Amino acid sequence: MKRIGIFLFLLVFGLAALALAAGDPAKGGELAKGCACHKSKGDLDGVDAAALTAKMQAYKEGKGENKAMISIMKKQSDQDMADLAAYYASLPKK
Repeated sequence: MKRIGIFLFLLVFGLAALALAAGDPAKGGELAKGCACHKSKGDLDGVDAAALTAKMQAYKEGKGENKAMISIMKKQSDQDMADLAAYYASLPKK
């Protein structure tokens, strides 16, 4: 019986973690209001959320040539990055 309780706890915890990891497009839209460059270009519209998250994480870790993006991403939480990725992934490709 104890194993079932532990299993259920882990299942619920895991589902909650997945929900957080998925990101909230509405919150991401609010965060993206400051992204004038990408908004005008539309270059991130419809891009896979996992790919965007990986790219943002790399910038956060200081990887890449774009010093502006490195600086911006270092200030973002993991949840902010998930929300931004969900927002851009939800937009139709231009």
